Formats: sequence, C-alpha cells, structure tokens
Amino acid sequence: MSRPLIRMIEREEKGINIKENVKEIALLLSNYLDYFTPERYTYTKHGIMGPVGKLLGAMEGMRFKSKEALLGYIINIHNNTSLTKISPEAEKLLEDALDKLISLRSKVSDRTWLRIIRELDYAVYFNRISIILEKVEKKKQSEGE
Repeated sequence: MSRPLIRMIEREEKGINIKENVKEIALLLSNYLDYFTPERYTYTKHGIMGPVGKLLGAMEGMRFKSKEALLGYIINIHNNTSLTKISPEAEKLLEDALDKLISLRSKVSDRTWLRIIRELDYAVYFNRISIILEKVEKKKQSEGE
C-alpha cells in the first residue's frame, strides 16, 4: 500500500513587503560599511562584510534578546577590527538597520526569518562588491589618463 502524498504549503506573510524591507535594510548596512575601515583588506566574503556578517549571524541565532546588547556587540567588533572607531553616523545607520530588522523579525515565521537573513547576507555582499568594482574602475580610468 502506498503512502499518501502530503503537500506542505507555507503561508505567505500577510501585509509585509519583505523584498522592500530587505532592500532598505541591505542599503542601511551597506552604507554603514562605508564607515568601516578594516585593519587588513581582504577580498573574501568575510573580509568584505566586516561586522555586518557577525550581526546577521547573531540575528539568525537570536543570541541577544535586546537591541542594546546587539548594538554593543557590533560596536565592540567594529572598534576592535577597524582602523577607526565607530562614528555617530555609522552608529545611527546600524541602529536604524537594527530597528527595521527587529520589527521585521516580529512579523515573520522562523522559516521566513532564516530566508530573510540569507537574502540580506548576499544583498549586502552584492552592494559592497559593486562599490569595490566601481572604485577599481575609477582608479583604472584615472591611471590611464
């Protein structure tokens, strides 16, 4: 006797524009990374993402229960791995991104949340790679003149 086929249907998150939220948060985090100057430049994903990679990992596992603890964790990583201490502008960008992340987290299921974190990870990475390639292109053009 064969088993019945069970089809799992994931419910769509109602009233939430996830793509738009991901774009906004990715832009905020990417802009924050403009203020992050690593001690050593590397072109690995880990090196390009800086403290944002740690932030997304902490958000994925929900290691911290409060926004302040999470913000403190990321500021500590920034200050210990960057040539410059975190600026008020960078802190504001981080705080805005965290507010949006925490708000979004409260509205979606666990499964959707993991997908959002993965999507954010690669969206920020893509933004940073695009910026790096633009800088390289400008440098080539200025050297060629």
